[in-house]
Amino acid sequence: MFVIVINTATAIRTVDPSLVEMARSFGCGEAQIFRRILLPASLPLVFAGIRLGVGRAVKGMINGEMLIAFVGLGALAQRYGAQFDAAKVFAVAMVVLVIGLVSNSLVQILENRLTRWTE
Repeated sequence: MFVIVINTATAIRTVDPSLVEMARSFGCGEAQIFRRILLPASLPLVFAGIRLGVGRAVKGMINGEMLIAFVGLGALAQRYGAQFDAAKVFAVAMVVLVIGLVSNSLVQILENRLTRWTE
């Protein structure tokens, strides 16, 4: 969550101030400035933070399950590792890999759809 918040705050701060000033001079309210200038200009960095956050979320999910859960992929990996069953450990690792890749692909598709205007 911290990566997403920091990237979002940085993205809002890096928006060109002249765009905001021009919008105010044309009589835009704060909601219009946010919706039409700040949000579109900050989306690329926001999605970069989301992509980083998704990767860390998958890793955190597995680590948390390994430490405190009795069910889930982390618990399975821990159990199979303790039994020295390499094939099942690799199978769990492949499932985690697929979850990470699918999550990243979904965020990438959403980013491409929302930021078509970028180069």
